[in-house]
Amino acid sequence: MDNKNNNKYMKDLFALLLGGGDMFTQSNGSSMEFPKDDDPNWSKTVETSETKSHIIKKETWISKDGSCHMERFSTEIKKSVDVGRLKRQLKKAIDMEDYEKAAELRDKIKTIEK
Repeated sequence: MDNKNNNKYMKDLFALLLGGGDMFTQSNGSSMEFPKDDDPNWSKTVETSETKSHIIKKETWISKDGSCHMERFSTEIKKSVDVGRLKRQLKKAIDMEDYEKAAELRDKIKTIEK
């Protein structure tokens, strides 16, 4: 890869790493934007998976003629929930006889602990 293409590749890479965007660099050094979600020339699928601490999203675009395939991954950190704090709030709600709030907290704790 010549120096001009290498510089273009690095700019696109930094733009991606810094959240600048919807661009990727092809092996020939040219840049291309990801298709819009409603572009009729592309089919888009989205897969989501979760780890204990992150939500991972994989977006895939395939051209209608099947000649081009693009993927983009993004991650989001899950907001951590302090179950101990929720249990203390539950005890306080029960002590104050706020059973509606207690039921909400109980259900939230059960969901988190699953």
